[in-house]
Amino acid sequence: MTANRKTSVLLGLALLAGVTASAQPSIVPGGVLNAASFAKNAQGQGTPVAPGSLVAIFGSNLGSTQADADSVPFSTQLGGVSTSFGANAGRMRDVIPAAGIINVQVPFEAQAGTTVNTIVTVNGAQSLPAPVQIVAQAPGIFSVPPGAGYALVFNLSNFSLAAPASLSSQLGLTSAAIPRSTAATASFAFFYATGLGAMDPPVNDGDAGLDGVAHKCVNTPTVTLGGISVPVLFAGQAAGFPGVYQVNIQIPANAPTGDAVDMQIMSADGTQLSPAGVVHIAIQ
Repeated sequence: MTANRKTSVLLGLALLAGVTASAQPSIVPGGVLNAASFAKNAQGQGTPVAPGSLVAIFGSNLGSTQADADSVPFSTQLGGVSTSFGANAGRMRDVIPAAGIINVQVPFEAQAGTTVNTIVTVNGAQSLPAPVQIVAQAPGIFSVPPGAGYALVFNLSNFSLAAPASLSSQLGLTSAAIPRSTAATASFAFFYATGLGAMDPPVNDGDAGLDGVAHKCVNTPTVTLGGISVPVLFAGQAAGFPGVYQVNIQIPANAPTGDAVDMQIMSADGTQLSPAGVVHIAIQ
């Protein structure tokens, strides 16, 4: 082999190696977050997550093209991207390379009380493992805008978002403050959350619960409005939305009023609480 040809081959191999290295997916340290609350700890890293919950994985080289699940049950691969949590595959909802985000459902098989390694695989290339703590429940409330804003709480009587009416155009949803219950009329609402754990009867990974059965949470969470505990009438699979839970509540007569009443949800054992002062609801 001539010197020029040998040099060309070596340069080609070096370029190929560089492309391979740059294409390797990577997960930001502590970059596996609850996809509803995006809750972080004091170190700015993701908090524990629950089996069956939706999580957002942040990193780089997390796919080459935008891809969104268009059918259920969710698949274990989407746009050439797959994930694993220990020995179990995640169910893919979205691949958003431009933002460096993957939205995926944690498998129900992930065992609470353990720490599992999360790995992202893109067209055969694997990320380094990212340790993620698994707990029975790690609740988060979906909101608009995502992560901080008005909780996706809907008045059961007219399906308006429980937010100030003046924000309807800004939020993109018909909104109005929800009334408190009175002696004559009860006020009911429902909202969407993730991270509420096991259900009875169980729901399969990636499934949407469209079997006509009420899949209820094994452990009912606690919901507070302005620090006041409210009656939870149902908590379980939101039909049609894998990894999403519907929670039905009653707005009590003693609930605080205002355009931005703080709303939180807590695990049944009291150990996991959604962030305070992050999501709100309008009550009149």
